[in-house]
Amino acid sequence: MSVPIDPKRIRRIAVTIDAFGLSTQALEQAVRLAKLMNAQLEGIFIEDIDLLQVAELPFLREVRTVSRSEDAINLVRIEQEFRALARRAERMLSQQAEQNDVSWSFRIWRGSIDADVLAADVEADVFALTRLGAALSRSRAIATPSTTVSVLFSGSEASRRALETAVSLAADPPKQLSVVIPADDDESMRRLQLAASHQLGEARHADFIRLHDGSLADLLEILRDSHSAVLVVERESAFLRTPVLRQHLNSLDCLLMIVR
Repeated sequence: MSVPIDPKRIRRIAVTIDAFGLSTQALEQAVRLAKLMNAQLEGIFIEDIDLLQVAELPFLREVRTVSRSEDAINLVRIEQEFRALARRAERMLSQQAEQNDVSWSFRIWRGSIDADVLAADVEADVFALTRLGAALSRSRAIATPSTTVSVLFSGSEASRRALETAVSLAADPPKQLSVVIPADDDESMRRLQLAASHQLGEARHADFIRLHDGSLADLLEILRDSHSAVLVVERESAFLRTPVLRQHLNSLDCLLMIVR
């Protein structure tokens, strides 16, 4: 038998959102998990303080796409755009949550994305991160079918909770489950695969993939090759300690779900 998620364990789910389609899939996943767990959903709109500080530099110029005219970056206009995007994001959250009968709240958080954003999960059992900083970039990745839920499994208690969450996300609608195991040698791989298999039970099939050297580049390649919709990790995962988390998240269209 597989190990079920304790509904009392996940009481609060936080998700970063923006006003564009880049975070639509992330929001849908978070709403679905909140409905399943009967959990409170909190939407967090991030105002990137790094961008605001850069806008104050006197030598920077903004080039308009249509007219090709050049002007100084207007800090007031950027703040106004942030507020407009936040209002749209709150409407998007309320529509999704109310359609699924999920209790929700919304707040605006200002800080440094690379340095401070993970501190926003202090009151959440699950924290879902989208493509950070994408709200003002207007960049669009080429859409690929997302058919897999991936999870990093280290054998710790927190990673077992991450695996439980991944199983839930992969159940409805059905998705392939991919268990990525950081292992330095064959014996570690066998031990961790056995532990994950025991937790899953015979009723849940999964692909087990070894992350040989634990490198972030290899992990991102695994996620792209498997067309992962979600990567579930424990809060203390080494993946979250990279100083360029935003850069790597923006390199693929994948939701990062952090489980405490």
